[in-house]
Amino acid sequence: MPHWLIKTAIHRTISLLPQRQKWNELFQERVTKSLNLAPGGFEARLDACRRYLDEFLQLSPECEKGFTAVELGTGWYPTVPIGLYLCGATEIWSFDIDPLLRRDRLKVLLNYFLEYDRNGTLPKFLPRLRPERMAQLRQTAAKVDTLTPAELLAELKIHVRIRDARSTELPPQSVDLFFSYSVLEYVPAAIQLELYAEFRRVAKAQAVMIHFINLKDQYCNFDRSLTPLNCLKYSNRAWRWLDSPMIPQTRLRISDYRQLLIKSGFEIKREVNTSAPAEMLQQIKLAPEFQAYAPEDLRVITTWLTTRLVSEVV
Repeated sequence: MPHWLIKTAIHRTISLLPQRQKWNELFQERVTKSLNLAPGGFEARLDACRRYLDEFLQLSPECEKGFTAVELGTGWYPTVPIGLYLCGATEIWSFDIDPLLRRDRLKVLLNYFLEYDRNGTLPKFLPRLRPERMAQLRQTAAKVDTLTPAELLAELKIHVRIRDARSTELPPQSVDLFFSYSVLEYVPAAIQLELYAEFRRVAKAQAVMIHFINLKDQYCNFDRSLTPLNCLKYSNRAWRWLDSPMIPQTRLRISDYRQLLIKSGFEIKREVNTSAPAEMLQQIKLAPEFQAYAPEDLRVITTWLTTRLVSEVV
């Protein structure tokens, strides 16, 4: 049996257990080793933070002095929110439906920031780094064993919210920047529309929204025998049994995301894609659900979508 089918079978079993998120965390920590933050992973998130800032401030240069932000998906390591704080964000709200923060992982993350600051590497990744913010992070990091993760992040103006971001409870016109990193590929289209409606409600005029979306088959990194386009071979009915019930992948394609954003009143200002080779797509017998898509849309495996709130929803 291919490794990816073993993994999805384990996920299906875990999904039936009480406290399934706890068991999934243990599986990732002890078996797949996917929760360990290596230097390469830390640097990739720092680079993402720089990219969010560059794209955002290019469209909203007036926010250079300070800005508010909302993150969709706090995840295991809040690298980007801390990076945004260090570069001038005044308030950041980070939403996740699961409480994934842990003291030990946050300690690892803060130690990376401190180490990269000591060796002079951090400003290379974050050119807008503010020395006074770094000084505050050093003071806060010293309390990592006495404060809860949420309390510690609050000292950095990062407010962790374990709730559905379709109801942020934030005041209207209070947010300059919305962002996510490898989250939307797990969010169904109907829920995305509701998220964007809430973001419109709390967005300041001309707010910017930036998403990095990973459209690859989510098992291709786990099982190297798979191509990033493997998930396009299966019908919706088959995929319901093959996909992970813990983190179900929607399989939306780039054209779907474009339509959802435009329908929600966001204009796409920049789209940067990476695509699989044409031969890879040609070797796949597409499921009926994907046969009407343009080949160039099906080949997209990652995208950065930079959008701006510019119009009322028609």
